[in-house]
Amino acid sequence: MRTSTEEGHGLWPLQAALGFLAAVAAVVVLRELRAIFIPFCFAAFLYFLFGGAVRRLLAWRVPKALALAGVLAAIFCGLSLCGMMLFAGAATFVDLFPAYSDRAVALVEGGLARVHLPFVDLRQYVAHIDWESLLDPGRVTALVTGSIGSFAGFLGNLLLVLLLLMFLLAEKTPMAERVARRLTPARACGLRAVMGEVDARVRHYLLIKTLMSAATAALAALILLAGGADFVVFTALLVFFLNYIPTFGSLLSTLFPALAAFLKFGFSPRFVLLTLGLMAMQFLMGNVLEPQVMGRRLNLSPIVILLALIFWGWLWGAAGMFLAVPVTSSARIVFESVPALRPLAAAMGGE
Repeated sequence: MRTSTEEGHGLWPLQAALGFLAAVAAVVVLRELRAIFIPFCFAAFLYFLFGGAVRRLLAWRVPKALALAGVLAAIFCGLSLCGMMLFAGAATFVDLFPAYSDRAVALVEGGLARVHLPFVDLRQYVAHIDWESLLDPGRVTALVTGSIGSFAGFLGNLLLVLLLLMFLLAEKTPMAERVARRLTPARACGLRAVMGEVDARVRHYLLIKTLMSAATAALAALILLAGGADFVVFTALLVFFLNYIPTFGSLLSTLFPALAAFLKFGFSPRFVLLTLGLMAMQFLMGNVLEPQVMGRRLNLSPIVILLALIFWGWLWGAAGMFLAVPVTSSARIVFESVPALRPLAAAMGGE
């Protein structure tokens, strides 16, 4: 007669297959319904950031309607102002790039003529590159405008996010608490513990990341102003938003001001100093100061963060890369609460 343990071991291939199919189905649903899930995720993370402000206003006996209206209005004004400056900076870059393109071609061709490449095949390959076609103003400006979309589309998405945020903030009793009331005391306690841990870790991450992004953007603006570079405000906003993307964000936010400095100053000491200053600042902020301030609350392995960026970037594009770290951290907390998934949570950990 087989014991229940032996039967459990015999069923593990079926359980693994069902788990794999469920994961594939979840990925398909998340990808096909990304127009719904992306705004909801942004609204949820804004809830983590500003839910405490609403609760504090309510504790000060401010009417709930007035507290919600004030917080939502502040979020809308702040984000719409940032979006307006970002789109205005992109429009200015698009308008000025045709004048820069001729100088860029001349600088690249002149610089390559002075560089003695050691490999004959490499010299022949570089010589056959059509730099005028590569730096064609129409192609570059179409890429920029296609990447950022329109300001009207941005406002529409922002209003949808704020509408979802309003419903989240207006709930009298959070959804997790309503579910917990229908569970046994032990399971309800476990659910409250998991949701509390998710709330604490995500709020801590978003708050610290926002403050560090603002500080990094301010330092980048000071470096660009000291060097006399163009597009200072636009670059600072790029640095602020791209800093939410680990690793790749800091590289991308350094690439644009370096390119703008190259187009303005050419191969000059000022261009070198500006680029090195931005790189050094990004390294110190992202690899020295931020880990000290952030602590080990997320506890994610670097390879897991990299894979999360790739996966969520493939799933939801640029928005997925912004959401990758907090979503993955939340998933790990949930995995820790499920006995069968605790080995996966341990593999995702950084310790």
